[in-house]
Amino acid sequence: MPEKQITIIDVAQRAGVSVATVSRVLSGGSASAAAREKVTEAVRELNYRPLISAKKTERPADRSLALIISDLSNPYYASMCAGAEEAARRAGWSLIVYQTALTGWMEESVTARVTELPAAGAVLVGSVVESGSAEEIRERLTAISRKMPIVTIGPRVEGVNCVNITSDLSLSVRKSIAHLRALGHRRISFIGGSGGVRSSSARRRAYYEEMARLGLPADNTQANDAGFTPQAGEFCVNRLLSALPREEWPTGIIAINDLVALGALRQLQRMGIRVPEDMALIGCDNQFFTPFLNPPLTTVDLHPFDHGVSAIGELIGALNGSRGIYSQIRECSLIVRESCGALLGTRGIGK
Repeated sequence: MPEKQITIIDVAQRAGVSVATVSRVLSGGSASAAAREKVTEAVRELNYRPLISAKKTERPADRSLALIISDLSNPYYASMCAGAEEAARRAGWSLIVYQTALTGWMEESVTARVTELPAAGAVLVGSVVESGSAEEIRERLTAISRKMPIVTIGPRVEGVNCVNITSDLSLSVRKSIAHLRALGHRRISFIGGSGGVRSSSARRRAYYEEMARLGLPADNTQANDAGFTPQAGEFCVNRLLSALPREEWPTGIIAINDLVALGALRQLQRMGIRVPEDMALIGCDNQFFTPFLNPPLTTVDLHPFDHGVSAIGELIGALNGSRGIYSQIRECSLIVRESCGALLGTRGIGK
């Protein structure tokens, strides 16, 4: 009987690490000291000798990571992608980017497509972690995590074997409300978003809870499914102001993101409503265009570029054997510019 050929899979099993980690160690790539020691010991014990042909046919997955992301036309996701790409490149990895729609449930065929990507691991953000029930999201993430290590960016789903990175979404809303309240506003509206997206629902829920805590009247005129685009901002402002008598108009508006705030600003200006003199406006995401609007937009920075960098770092760590189940909750920053009216001082408005 011919002696069984020892393979890289045997080495990975003996060392208790992934095949990708073994490949990196053998090729001189990045790996933790502990993982390198385990692989070296397994190679010695098994007397492993890689075949030249095996080296030539090394799988693309051995040096590739995947980023499953929604709507790269949205600057928020584009910034996150840029951070992930930079972190992967600096670590010596290539990045495969797979784009999905933000709204709408992820079809089973798409989940299957993700597991077939030639990647050693994946960062998931957008519809794959946002849309559908908690059970549906858990099932699709579990299916993917069985094939490769994953890191998710967005609201955490319990019961999934992965690292999760999320912004403190309720804090982003509370900071905006607190800032407007400190400027004298009582009638504050929240516009945009989709009830089918978990981060959007979390922020709208935080709006109602914080307004109730402060004893302020919450706006109930807006539909939860207006969306995330400038057109959604135009629609929300038009619907909001047409549904209320002028004396009940909000004096401050908080938009789900900067794109919605952009549309809201345009609609307000069309209607002859001055920002911030007549109505304050706050966005979210601190996108590149916000300082250049007229007036420059006050917004909340969720630091998406840093999320992309951190997610790749966590994924590479998982590939090196440090897989864990925990969540990083990142703080956000309020960026004060002219649209909120801070330069006008505190006024006795909306009382």
